[in-house]
Amino acid sequence: MQARGGPLGPEPTGPRPNRSPEQIERDIKATRARLAGTVDDIAERVAPKTLLARAKESARAQVVDPVTGQPRYERLGAVAGVVLLIVTVRVVRARRR
Repeated sequence: MQARGGPLGPEPTGPRPNRSPEQIERDIKATRARLAGTVDDIAERVAPKTLLARAKESARAQVVDPVTGQPRYERLGAVAGVVLLIVTVRVVRARRR
């Protein structure tokens, strides 16, 4: 007996002996259901709301201490410094034009 794969794993190739049309239809329906679930999972992962939520959580994790829950002021200061540098460079370039 050949092992079947996972949700998207390899399936046995070639015709299966002694399958009725009803069995084939059931297999097709099961495969469609698996694929629909997989497509839904992928769509959820790349949905803008999901991506935004992940980005927010990642940013929050970078500036908040996981143990105390307090802001990491050294990181916030570094971010503020970079933002200030970018704004300053843009203002200087705009004035030169």
